[in-house]
Amino acid sequence: MMLSEGKLVAVGLITLLQACILSVCVAKKYQPCSTSLCGDVAISDPFWLKGNNQSGCGDPNYKLACENNRTTLELYKGRYYVANIHYTNHTIRIVDPGLEKGSCFSSPHYYLTFQNFSPRDPYSLPSEWGSDSTVFLKCAVQISDHNYIPITPCNNSNGTSSSSQTYAYALVGDDIRVSDIPYSCTIGRSLITQSKEVSDHRNRSISHLREKLLMGLELSFLEVLCSTLCTENCTLDFNQNLVDCEEYDAANVMQDAVNCFLLLIGMEWFSQLTCYNDGSKRRGGNNGPAYPFDPHVSKKIFIIG
Repeated sequence: MMLSEGKLVAVGLITLLQACILSVCVAKKYQPCSTSLCGDVAISDPFWLKGNNQSGCGDPNYKLACENNRTTLELYKGRYYVANIHYTNHTIRIVDPGLEKGSCFSSPHYYLTFQNFSPRDPYSLPSEWGSDSTVFLKCAVQISDHNYIPITPCNNSNGTSSSSQTYAYALVGDDIRVSDIPYSCTIGRSLITQSKEVSDHRNRSISHLREKLLMGLELSFLEVLCSTLCTENCTLDFNQNLVDCEEYDAANVMQDAVNCFLLLIGMEWFSQLTCYNDGSKRRGGNNGPAYPFDPHVSKKIFIIG
């Protein structure tokens, strides 16, 4: 006896679902590399040093390098010094190699902004940790607003004429609007400042800004636990340093597959019914027997084995 079209679809669906269940895709697990040391930074799982994966160990997202006895991290087309790795809190602190101590303001080599970071990236910049944007400006006239931090760039030329002289400023805040910047100023690059203290007017000075930039940027690598502990989607709690896994439940998926199978069979059965205004249903045409309409019929179809 030939299977009807509805039953063929149902059989195909249940077969595909069973195949999916039997071949659940689990995130690839990488074998940890051996612990190493570069300068005063200890390197251990999930991190590993470039050249230390002869056996294929290590997640490529957490590869570090040791250059001149300093640990470096390549991130968003930039190469940063690694100042510290806190394995318990799953944080890593990076510093721009262009920043230096001194009386003048050394320009960073790279400019990380909030737009660099996306969900599910190996490294995160949690908004709840408190970060500001620092925008660098060049102005044709001096700005007396205390929100503008005057800076002296190290590459500033001393031989410019008064007619071409410009004044450099840094503007720090979490709500900087282009419309608020004077027309005499040209907007340069921007980067993240990870300290709300800098945006406080009592701490607005070039020395304090430089100090905070030299401390670096603290990022979270809590995302690594999603791929190592979870088989499905996960939610990150950066403040509590926790990962909430939405675990795969094969039993529930199998039950859903059976329900879908029975539902399709039920749909075929219902397709042969004709509805009448009196609330009754008849199967097999107008001459067939009448059945009172029962809103629970479909539910019974699900549970009948």
